[in-house]
Amino acid sequence: MIDALPWDPEMESPATIAILGAGPLGIEAALYARFLGYHVSIFETRRVAHRMLDWNDRLLELPAGQVTTSLGLAALEAQDPAYRPPDPSRVFTGKEYAEEYLLPLAKTDLLFDDIHFLSPVVDLSRLRARNQPTPRHFDEFGWQERCNDEFRILVEGRHRGTWCSRADCIIDCRGLGPGRVGLGPAGGLAIGEPETRKEFLQHLPNDRKFDPKTYDEKKVLIVGSTAEACRVVQECLLYGRQDRLTWILPPATSDQSDYLAEARKELSEKTSTEFVMIESLGVESISKTEKDRWQLRLLKDDDSTLELQADVVVSKTEYREEALGTTLLADNPHAVSFLEGIFRDFRKEDSTPKPADRRMQEVLTPEPGYFRLRAQAGLPEGFERIRTLFAILGDRADLDLYQIMRTQAKSS
Repeated sequence: MIDALPWDPEMESPATIAILGAGPLGIEAALYARFLGYHVSIFETRRVAHRMLDWNDRLLELPAGQVTTSLGLAALEAQDPAYRPPDPSRVFTGKEYAEEYLLPLAKTDLLFDDIHFLSPVVDLSRLRARNQPTPRHFDEFGWQERCNDEFRILVEGRHRGTWCSRADCIIDCRGLGPGRVGLGPAGGLAIGEPETRKEFLQHLPNDRKFDPKTYDEKKVLIVGSTAEACRVVQECLLYGRQDRLTWILPPATSDQSDYLAEARKELSEKTSTEFVMIESLGVESISKTEKDRWQLRLLKDDDSTLELQADVVVSKTEYREEALGTTLLADNPHAVSFLEGIFRDFRKEDSTPKPADRRMQEVLTPEPGYFRLRAQAGLPEGFERIRTLFAILGDRADLDLYQIMRTQAKSS
């Protein structure tokens, strides 16, 4: 599949790789790169592993053996000969995973000097390449020239101010968010939402920064039908100190996941005068009253509305993908279609689909040298995508540092 690209993605070390995000995948990708001899810069909007820390005392879904890697354990053992790896069957809480694995990795000599925390990247561009491909003329575009050009990274650091960095390659490990789609129908914005969104309650029971004074004895309204919304509603019901809990969610659809269908059914059986579920197309408008209470108008269907009041509003709608760099091609719809066409043509010629080809398609973007790392199905999937990404950069399909480290650990 790589040979079908109009640019050569191979990148020899010691080139410079910029990694966006210092969560599990960002730390792991940086570690993999350092072991291969690349220079690394890691840019984190908040603190290292902040999402795992915010997961707090909630258990992870997978045991330690699947959320740690042979590479990470080898780095920790090299840093501290007295280090003892966790029992592979142990299930970490988010806080334990961050404090016992991710943060120690970030503090190793391999990574510590390369992490810029509280330093959000606000723009990405190429240093010299200004031209954009013209639709229907992508085959004539100078893809290799663009691939050879450096990236320019604009950073707004809390301590250093605004500054620029450069890199030969970008690995985007930011995940989704923190922005969310709107409260309105089909994810649109409700009237008044842009002005009031910052006042939505952010921290709920079981969250690390939860303050009972913002929640206890209040009428709480939660909007959203995501898996996160289902989890939060369940946690609030267990906490039980709210005056009333109202959950606003769209009508069930035939294409919703089995998990969401089961969670909705289970929660619907717990409704009472203290817990109400309301199906609605979305929030039509939202505002604050003179008494500092929330006033919402729900769109029940095309012609009817419902007025509600609440002390606290919580948004648990879907996260939205936040693109960086208006001149990059990673999210250019024409460039995305062009790359998808290359993949389709390749599949037609190769009738036997290979897992490695699928993984390459998952990390490649139409911006040469810009890769995306996600782990929708869990961290093991993300680690495998890291291995695939560096096999692309090294032009070695068999490159697998995880297997190398496992073999060394067995022989020692």
